[in-house]
Amino acid sequence: MVKYFSLVLFLSKLGKLLKAKIVEKPKYAVVGPLKRFNQKHTVLSRTSWDPSFQRLKSKYQKTREERIRKENVIEDYALRDSSWYVANTLGTFAGFMHGNKGLYSWKSLEVSKENLDSEMKSRKKIRKPATVSEKIKSAGKFYGADLVGIARLNEFWVYSYSYNRSTEQNRPIRLPQRYEFAVVMAIEMEYDTFAMSDIGASAATGLGYSKMAFVSSLLAQFIRNIGYEALPCGNDTALSIPLAIDAGLGELGRNGLLITPDFGSRVRLCKVITNLPLKEDKPSSFGVQEYCEKCKKCLESCPVQAIREDKTAEAITTSNNSGVLKWPVNGEKCFRFWCETGIDCSVCIKVCPYSTKRKSG
Repeated sequence: MVKYFSLVLFLSKLGKLLKAKIVEKPKYAVVGPLKRFNQKHTVLSRTSWDPSFQRLKSKYQKTREERIRKENVIEDYALRDSSWYVANTLGTFAGFMHGNKGLYSWKSLEVSKENLDSEMKSRKKIRKPATVSEKIKSAGKFYGADLVGIARLNEFWVYSYSYNRSTEQNRPIRLPQRYEFAVVMAIEMEYDTFAMSDIGASAATGLGYSKMAFVSSLLAQFIRNIGYEALPCGNDTALSIPLAIDAGLGELGRNGLLITPDFGSRVRLCKVITNLPLKEDKPSSFGVQEYCEKCKKCLESCPVQAIREDKTAEAITTSNNSGVLKWPVNGEKCFRFWCETGIDCSVCIKVCPYSTKRKSG
């Protein structure tokens, strides 16, 4: 009974925290000179050029095959792998491979001549940013996004270089100044599958990444159909988390991820960068920074101690960006753990109180 009332008290306090309020500035502190980050130095990009990470990649694949054989989980991995199918093919490995290709193409893909709909040639220019912004958000949710926000594009969140894992080319990104806005969308990772097992969590993650490619490409085409340019992006082109914070979707947590009022960190993020004049959203606050200072569940539960006790604005590995005061996560430790278990890890999301199943009503 005591445990029951403690749980009720905890949920009551958490409920109060989840009432987000609009704030003028995002709840992160820029304390040093910001530099645009090179996509080549992300952990997954390093698996194609960093010798130590290439060895780890081979270990991951070997461990995965051993686990499938020893634990007889071929159906579980089959479900997991198929959930990633769109992300890994038309979605260019969830945008980790590179941008501007497949469903993340910056131009409209060719439509068969057998299509019954005639090409839109007379397009009306939208002149009221507030009105069109609401239509954009409604369209994003119609296509499958669970949360949609609009941010003014901060040049420091755009990668300095786009790294192509297949060709190993590292090309500078120079977006024209006319691309002023980013429509940021969050895709929920389904709770029951996510909580089922580590393989189930990876399946829910892969489905989120596949949906990202689908949703962002449709919204980009919607914007093109009303006469403007649109660049659909997964994990390519720009950093999704700071853009999502700027767009009012949530706050940065100790686990290094976006925490939303609705789903906690159980989301995947995509965005559409555009020259369509929009009304930007303001950041929101619902007590995440203060709660994470005291909670520490992700820190204590991380199997490889990849999460820090204290904040810093310094880069703790090659794969971290500097300049923002935060709890940086050691992605190198995370990836080594993936290779030891043969599956990606989601412990920091599962144990976070914000990520518990959303109550209806």
